[in-house]
Amino acid sequence: MIALLLSTVVASSSVVEIPDATAHEVTIQAIIRIPKLGAKDLAKLQIIVKAIPKQTEDYARREMLVVTSGQPVQCHLTNDVIRISASVQPDNVAAGLSLMESLVRKASLFQENLDAAASEIERPDYWSAALNPIEYPAVKLGPDEAQALYHRVIRPENLMLAVGGKIVPGDAQDKWERRMEAWSPGPKPKGYFDESVPTQLLHNTSAVSVITLAGSSIPSGDAALSTEALAMFALGSGKGASLFRVVREKHGWSYRQEAVLLPTLDGWQPQIVIAMKPTDDISQKVETIKSDLMEDVKNWNAADLARALGMASAVLDRNVPFSPLYVLGNSPAGTSLEDRTFLAGYWMMKTGKPWSPMGMLESMSHVTLEDLKDQATGILNGATVRILPGN
Repeated sequence: MIALLLSTVVASSSVVEIPDATAHEVTIQAIIRIPKLGAKDLAKLQIIVKAIPKQTEDYARREMLVVTSGQPVQCHLTNDVIRISASVQPDNVAAGLSLMESLVRKASLFQENLDAAASEIERPDYWSAALNPIEYPAVKLGPDEAQALYHRVIRPENLMLAVGGKIVPGDAQDKWERRMEAWSPGPKPKGYFDESVPTQLLHNTSAVSVITLAGSSIPSGDAALSTEALAMFALGSGKGASLFRVVREKHGWSYRQEAVLLPTLDGWQPQIVIAMKPTDDISQKVETIKSDLMEDVKNWNAADLARALGMASAVLDRNVPFSPLYVLGNSPAGTSLEDRTFLAGYWMMKTGKPWSPMGMLESMSHVTLEDLKDQATGILNGATVRILPGN
């Protein structure tokens, strides 16, 4: 169970360790909080993130693969973080930490690496596009500009290291913190930065229309987070949820319907996301869906509260894949060692507290039916409607 595997978390201000004696490898992950960036800088950062694992000052691609026993380094950009992941054998943690330090400090952003990275950027699928409906501008990016943005974003105060697997508790933390003592990037750069505003997508990237009801964001460590998460379970997790009853069963309109908490730079935004076949009367359907959901929430009873708590327990304690916490940007974390380790490090970085599934369940157990209904009603009342029609 996730609860058991995270019960031995060792954490400092910059390192989270997840010892797991049953693991056959060690995952080392750098989680970098990104600052607020303009549209052009975000587009450039997408390219930089693709280029980071291609080469560093210390490691060519082939040398990286030697350290990782043939497993490629992974580097991804989400709404609020850069995630760099490398897997090593238990007896090779020191080399893995050396590689990770090189990736976060010394990426070789040569023009050929940037050009190759730019060609690898893919259009998002219909779900990812609906969650983050931004049309990134076309940009040209040279090595000097890439290095400046790379060093502006990836700084020690923005970085959390998460290490999980067959490790000696405290060993990775000690080795990493000694490496960080030598990292003195200097003061944050001052001056003009890109302030361009992202262009919103007008159509989805496939023949699927998506309706989004986007609620008001809450801060990362808000005390209401557990209530908000339980409301998402009640609204959208499983066949007994309001979304399934209203949109799928009553009207037969949706392919996929979920209530999620999507990370933002400084918190979480509740989103109700509904995918359906393109239709000319989608605006009218939005009004019907919102009205019917409000009525459904109004009629929630003790059984609905119990069902939401049951779903939360299934997800947090028994690994059932219906979590509304979309910490990976377009999906929740899975149950692999890599995802569990990422979640522990990400949660510490995001909230300043250790990830505790049982702690969240305990907080949820104190939510009353009226609290749950008020929270869901507030989300629906304050939601901004966004329609992304399919092509």
